[in-house]
Amino acid sequence: MNVIFEGTCLNGRDGKVTVSTSNRLSLFFHRDSQAPVAIPLNIDAVTVQHHLVSLGKSPKIKIIEHLFSALYGLNLFKVKIDFGSDELPFYDGSSAPFVTLLSRIKNSSSVDHFMPERAIIVTESDSFLHYEPVQDNNLNIDMQLSHPYITTQRVIITVNKKNYTREIAPARTFVYTTEDDPRLKNLPPYGIGVTRKKFYSATPLRFRNELVRHKILDLLGDLYVIKKRLVGKITCKNTSHYLNLKFVKKLIEYLKDT
Repeated sequence: MNVIFEGTCLNGRDGKVTVSTSNRLSLFFHRDSQAPVAIPLNIDAVTVQHHLVSLGKSPKIKIIEHLFSALYGLNLFKVKIDFGSDELPFYDGSSAPFVTLLSRIKNSSSVDHFMPERAIIVTESDSFLHYEPVQDNNLNIDMQLSHPYITTQRVIITVNKKNYTREIAPARTFVYTTEDDPRLKNLPPYGIGVTRKKFYSATPLRFRNELVRHKILDLLGDLYVIKKRLVGKITCKNTSHYLNLKFVKKLIEYLKDT
């Protein structure tokens, strides 16, 4: 079966992507009547600009992180993804709209997973990700987010379909900003603006600690590049897509060496 996502992108244009059942992971870009172009999913093809993640060079598919996060959270590693635009619909700034339809696709019974047998650590200023092996066949995340505007938020969670769908997928993207930011006067229907004084959102916050939950959402989207389910424990603080992908590179290096 296949599910189709259509909607408005951050660039204001319409976006479309189709996800179908398959016996392997494959990605294609479709433009008008031209033949589909295969897009490799590897770490060298992933770039980050303005805190948003893109895949490929020509074509370059923008803002893939929320779709990839939903696929990771639902254990969907064997699907065919057909991009009908060079940017994905942004919806409400979370991965919940993707999860709603992707939940119709049945998981493969043979999802590959791996557990590095040693600690893997990446750091940058006051940010870090620390992986350690844990023998329980799950991915456990202890994520902390600290900033003067919010003090500290923390979530400890075991990543599985139920927890992802309820506790992570609804968390929306956010930005730290100032009270004179003109965007706060006409809030779009997605995302959260955070200033020293208050939170700005077109709708009420979905969680008391929604910001740190979205950080976990982003991390899982970046981990999808490995194309395997990671098993173990990640302890992390103040992560970013840049740091996440630095971590992913180390995981891929480990895979190549084993």
